[in-house]
Amino acid sequence: MSTITASADLHVHTTASDGTATPTQVLAWVAENTDLRVIAICDHNTNEGAIEAASVAGRYGVEVVVGQEVESAHGHILGLWTPRPIKPGMHAEQTVREIHRQGGLAVAAHPFAPRWWKNYGLCRGDTPVYDSVDFDGFEVANSTPLLFFANCRARAYLRSNTRRLAATGGSDAHILSAIGSSRTYFSGSTAADLRRALEARTTRGWGPSFNPIRALAYARKVREIRAHDRASKERAAEQDAASSCTACEGCSPAGTS
Repeated sequence: MSTITASADLHVHTTASDGTATPTQVLAWVAENTDLRVIAICDHNTNEGAIEAASVAGRYGVEVVVGQEVESAHGHILGLWTPRPIKPGMHAEQTVREIHRQGGLAVAAHPFAPRWWKNYGLCRGDTPVYDSVDFDGFEVANSTPLLFFANCRARAYLRSNTRRLAATGGSDAHILSAIGSSRTYFSGSTAADLRRALEARTTRGWGPSFNPIRALAYARKVREIRAHDRASKERAAEQDAASSCTACEGCSPAGTS
């Protein structure tokens, strides 16, 4: 059996969606305050934050996995190593298929989260979805406050599916101090080693570490997180409208047909 030698945080948010720190601020904080050298930035329905971070990650000695948290019709799905944005709202099976088409890995995010958390953007799938969709990984450790029982259920589910699914841990950090509070342990030290471990199903999810100060910090940032979430959704709607507009005849340049 491979020796576990390193850890990564596979679920980090930035201001590209509803996080409170820019991609550069995330990298600086990781480099100065943690022993993490691999992180996956997975903003909601966009990989722009991850791409921005990856372009400057070398300055901080941190490797960035370009990812996104896709809001599928059947729960949120982390698309790791996905160079292109994936359309939200599709069936989970279609979403995972698109992640694989891009050469990425698909992880079920915060499985078994309480249903009422959907109102706050924490949408999860259901057991039949987890059973039937070709996920690569299962997030058994998520640091969002109040997900203790959800994490326990996720671990119980994984114990019956260890040959099919890799265990992952991700902080789901929207604030800097949460980064690294849940982790994915793997053998090696690089993002390439991490991917090999995920594909071999040899990873281990750890966390979350308990920190009442961090929980208080989250509470203080709720308004800011929601404001960033609204802003990112407005940007996405504007981009969709612009794309639709340029495709219609009414927006054709004068004198053209």
